[in-house]
Amino acid sequence: MRGTVDHLSKDMVTKSLLRTDLELENFFATVREDIVVTAQEHMVQRYNHHDYYKLNAEFRPLVKNKRQLSSVLMATSEGDEFLILDLDTAWMFRITEDGSKDSLPEQMFWTDVENNEPHYRNKKDVPYDPRTRPWYQNAMEHPPMHVNWTDPYTFFTTQEPGITISTRWVDTVDHKDIVVAFDVLLQEVSRFTTEMKITENGIVFILTEDERIIGLPSNSGYDSDEKIKEDVLKPYREIGDDRINQTVDIWNDLTNKDSCFHFKSDDEVWWGSIQHYHISDEDKLLVGVIVPEKDFVGEVIHSENVILIGFILVIIFTFYILKQYRDKQKANGQLREQKEEIVKQNSLLETANDEILQAKHEIEEKSSEILDSINYAKRIQTAILPPPSYWNKNLPESFVLYLPKDIVAGDFYWMDTVGEEVLFAAADCTGHGVPGAMVSVVCHNALTRTVREFGMHQPAELLDKVTDLVIETFERSDHEVKDGMDISLCGLTMSTMELEFAGAHNPMWLIRAGNEDFEGMEKSMDLDGKTLYEIKADKQPVGKFAYREKFTNNKIKLQKGDLIYLSSDGYPDQFGGERGKKLKTKAFKEILIKLAETDIHQQKDLLERSFNEWKGDFEQLDDVCVIGIKI
Repeated sequence: MRGTVDHLSKDMVTKSLLRTDLELENFFATVREDIVVTAQEHMVQRYNHHDYYKLNAEFRPLVKNKRQLSSVLMATSEGDEFLILDLDTAWMFRITEDGSKDSLPEQMFWTDVENNEPHYRNKKDVPYDPRTRPWYQNAMEHPPMHVNWTDPYTFFTTQEPGITISTRWVDTVDHKDIVVAFDVLLQEVSRFTTEMKITENGIVFILTEDERIIGLPSNSGYDSDEKIKEDVLKPYREIGDDRINQTVDIWNDLTNKDSCFHFKSDDEVWWGSIQHYHISDEDKLLVGVIVPEKDFVGEVIHSENVILIGFILVIIFTFYILKQYRDKQKANGQLREQKEEIVKQNSLLETANDEILQAKHEIEEKSSEILDSINYAKRIQTAILPPPSYWNKNLPESFVLYLPKDIVAGDFYWMDTVGEEVLFAAADCTGHGVPGAMVSVVCHNALTRTVREFGMHQPAELLDKVTDLVIETFERSDHEVKDGMDISLCGLTMSTMELEFAGAHNPMWLIRAGNEDFEGMEKSMDLDGKTLYEIKADKQPVGKFAYREKFTNNKIKLQKGDLIYLSSDGYPDQFGGERGKKLKTKAFKEILIKLAETDIHQQKDLLERSFNEWKGDFEQLDDVCVIGIKI
């Protein structure tokens, strides 16, 4: 009995350690993955710590949906920093200029329902330089994109203990280092250990390498944040838990640190073990498991009862078989042959079943990995799209209908500003899904570079330069790549009521009251006193093309009440209706002109409803992107 209990106890402690290691990996791995994805997203964007609209929209959901995170920070080697912090009752956003050299950091406060402007601002009462903080210095001591964890320390803003993960990259345009960091409160680590249940009465605890406790044990009265904060980061002996004291003391004296051991506490036998958990390549923690022997004894008794009952059943079954053997001795030869054949067939079936199950498992695993990768790609693609707050600020009377066919899309919409001019576009890259999304990142980056790096803003000149950049990018490959995009691009200046347009295959439509003729605008359709004009695009793509020419720049004088529409070909090319045919451009224009009297903000829902009604049970053929603006 004693030997069975010892064997089972060691086995259960080992399994508890493995389970704890897996749970810890789930706790920390998502934080590591998110910081790498965040760094990769911002490597393809220009980082602007003043753009708190975009940063607030990007990072508030991340902190809100990750129980591990309390704040996100991003700082440059010039001392510029932003921070977003969850204060439970509100959100704080801090902007620091040049390491507070000339002014104190500015603090802004939001509630959950506020998305655009904070409800309160003030100046922090002390200077602050992010370059002096442990997370920044830790990242700068390692190569770019190396993930680092700090030792436990006290956070500057909340004065609470925690640890910080950070990494850095180099902005090759502005020639500066940028560090991104995620804060994890130690009370969240203790919540993890106090809530973890490995057996009925077993406990888990976590220590730093210098044996300070950062993960307090369960079943020890730590049922509130206040109690956790009192003891977290103390040396393990100061919390007064005899079980932990004995476990660490025994482990420190062991030669084989991976072994399990037992001891007595309060006249009760306990089993324990401690192992190293690598939180990163260089940083590790000590994870301890302690379980009372009584949690295992019941399983031993249950196991021995099962063995006894099984033995009795075997004896009864043996006598039965012997009796049957005497009665049917003459038929045994045939039965034996049948039995061997059945066993053989069963063996073949079991082998085939195992192979099928293995193949199914591998397919599900690969499918899950691919889906996870595509979902991360969606985060990256979503990050390059202009956020609703930025779009509505520059074009308040407008809408964007964006319906990707798959998780990621080849269509995208784009916006930038140059002085009073608002540049906006609807683009359709070659393909859809993952290939289309990869092309969209290249094309989006080329548009943004042309405006911000080369200072161009006239639509035709802009498309000429974007074509050069796209061709240059794809010509680096050893294989010929002819991918590119169709696009309709506008530059709108509201103060002068002027609009410039250039397009690659995709035209622009303008709906105006009356039926007059205007130079450069072809009448396409009229209804109820309104006319739909079409401004033609050039019949060439943005990309490699044998008969490439300069793009045409169209200038239009706008009138109050004009409606402007840009679209990819996904909407009119959709199959549907009673005959399962394409909607076509003519029917799409009829839908637009019928919606002309409707409020511009309602048109998005009406267009989407009309699309779904037409599509019916047919599969969506392509990505859909429609932009509408009212002057």
